[in-house]
This record gives sequence, structure tokens and C-alpha cells, in this order.
Amino acid sequence: MNEETQRQIFHIILGIVTIAILLYYSKGFMIAAVFFTIIAGTIVINMRLLKKKIAFVQWFEKHFERKNIWFPGWGSACYAAGVLIPLTFLTNNAEIAAIIFMLAVGDGFSTLIGRIGKTKLPYNKKKTLEGTVAFFVATLPAYYFVGSLIVPLAIIGAIVESIDLKIDDNLTIPIAGTAFLLVV
Repeated sequence: MNEETQRQIFHIILGIVTIAILLYYSKGFMIAAVFFTIIAGTIVINMRLLKKKIAFVQWFEKHFERKNIWFPGWGSACYAAGVLIPLTFLTNNAEIAAIIFMLAVGDGFSTLIGRIGKTKLPYNKKKTLEGTVAFFVATLPAYYFVGSLIVPLAIIGAIVESIDLKIDDNLTIPIAGTAFLLVV
């Protein structure tokens, strides 16, 4: 299994575990957990920038961090911030779960399928039609959380993920999904 596949499987599993914790405990508990994760992550990132060696962190970086990133932990920081966005602005746990599902499962499958896709998007040659469709389809099980609202939500997420916005999609997907749910 290559590194990108491992990364996306971890991305998906982490999101599902996050949803389970949210639904089992509470929104407040989840906010505290993500906040603690961001603080701990910031300390670890600072230590790594100071060239400190931390065995577990180095193993994690080796197996899950992309090359050519701004700084160690960039993807993880964006993912945690992306989870914090719906937790902060939405009040309904089911809607929060739908956004996290879209971020974790939709985005994860988009990458897994998109990498083997052949049909490049006309507006973003780095992305494929197959990846965009995979995002949409993989997001649909979140119907369980928000009912038929998942269809426009999945469309919005798939479009946002497919556009090269120069901002990490772990941020843009939850921003767009949360904004949509705030106005409907």
C-alpha cells in the first residue's frame, strides 16, 4: 500500500472516529478534544521546527505527512481546524457529523479514486472527473444525518474540492459546507 493510500485511509478512519466521539459524548466534549489537539499539535510543530526529535511524531510524519508541505504537521493542523469549523458554527450534531463525514469520507475517496481517474477536469488539470464523482457518491451516506440536504451539500463539497483555490481543502470543504447549512 503506497503512502497516499495509507494517508487517505487514515483520513477516513479519523473522521469516522471523530463522528462517533461527537455523537457518543457531546459537541462540548468534541470542541475541547479538538482544541486540545490543536494546542498539542502546535507545541509539537514548534518542537519539530526547532529540530527536536520525537520518535512517535517522526514515525507519523514518515507514514502520513506529504512531501512539499509548508511545515511539519500542516495537513493535520488543517484537518483539525476543518473539524473545528462546523463544531464552532453549527448547533445541530447531525449537521456537524455530516460536514465531518464529507470532509473525511468524501475527500478521502475523492483522492483514492481520483488518482486512478483518467478524465481531467477542464478547469483543474490536477483533478479528475472520477475523483469528483467519487467525492459526491462517498458523501451520500451522510443522508443518515441530514436527509435530502445531503445532495446539495455533496454537490457543493465536490465542486469546492475540485477547484484549485490555493487553500487546503481540509479547510475549504468544511467552510463551504458549514456556510451552506447556515443559510438553508
